[in-house]
Amino acid sequence: MWPEWNALDWMTAAAAFLLVLAIWFAALLVWSLRRRSREQKLQRRLGLTSPGEATRELRLWCDGREAATTVPSGPRRPPLMQRLDRLREEAGWEASAQKIIVMVLAAAGAAFVFLWSFTGDILVSLAGAVLLVGVVRAYMLYRVSKRQALFEQQLVDGLDLAARSLRAGHPLLAAFNVIAEEIAPPAGTVFAKICQQQALGVSLQDALRRTADSATSSDLKLLATSVDIQLRSGGNLADMMEHLASVIRARMQLHRHARVLTAQTQLSKRLLLAMPIVLFLTLSILNPDYMKPLYTTDLGRGLLIAGAMGLLLGAWIMKRLIVLKY
Repeated sequence: MWPEWNALDWMTAAAAFLLVLAIWFAALLVWSLRRRSREQKLQRRLGLTSPGEATRELRLWCDGREAATTVPSGPRRPPLMQRLDRLREEAGWEASAQKIIVMVLAAAGAAFVFLWSFTGDILVSLAGAVLLVGVVRAYMLYRVSKRQALFEQQLVDGLDLAARSLRAGHPLLAAFNVIAEEIAPPAGTVFAKICQQQALGVSLQDALRRTADSATSSDLKLLATSVDIQLRSGGNLADMMEHLASVIRARMQLHRHARVLTAQTQLSKRLLLAMPIVLFLTLSILNPDYMKPLYTTDLGRGLLIAGAMGLLLGAWIMKRLIVLKY
């Protein structure tokens, strides 16, 4: 039987844990500040940012004429509800963000009451409710990633279709209408929204810029900037569409190559995260009496919570280690 801890032992353990956590967060903060300082210094040397300015100007020379456009250099982070609504839209859910939040909280409350009625343990009930919220979040992010990958593929086809339409003599708005009619959602829906905004009196450039700002796709933002510059400079839109499609194809190919290179790290991450859970479940089935102190004692519950927090922290660290920026 495990020894029972008194209040002094719990306070000592909590203080040691908080001290280690504070040291870790301090080291992480110093590292992030140094990295941000180096990035800002490099951007200033390259002339990408200016002190005290929140925007930067892009210049392009075409046929002896200069075209310039101003883009934000450091956009502010949108509010929480706006980010949730953007995620909901990217996931393809029709319900509003407020309705989804209410439904998830109601489901989490029902799970808490159900587990409390069967186990009588508040920690287990809270863990079940939090797990349910985490499953919903993971499913939403999974849908967002799948739809973003589909949007990238559809955008390449749509740009090729727009280039052929422009070479046939159609204006840019007609090319976007062709994409909205011929390409399935989500790309068709995005371009249909652009055409609807233009029909309501918004200029095509502003409609494209607003749609790109409200989306998470970097390819759509690149398209909006390219179209803005081309319309200002009077370049060939059909050639621009074809070149942009080739750039997106090359980036997608690079992304697939990066996924192959990080496949071993992904597998290692999944194995390391699954091993403690599988071992815990196996021991609970083979020898329940041996694992019983983890449920019946305060020290055991504390160890379970610390183990769950360690798994989440390890998953976050390993996820950050395999992120490639290109």
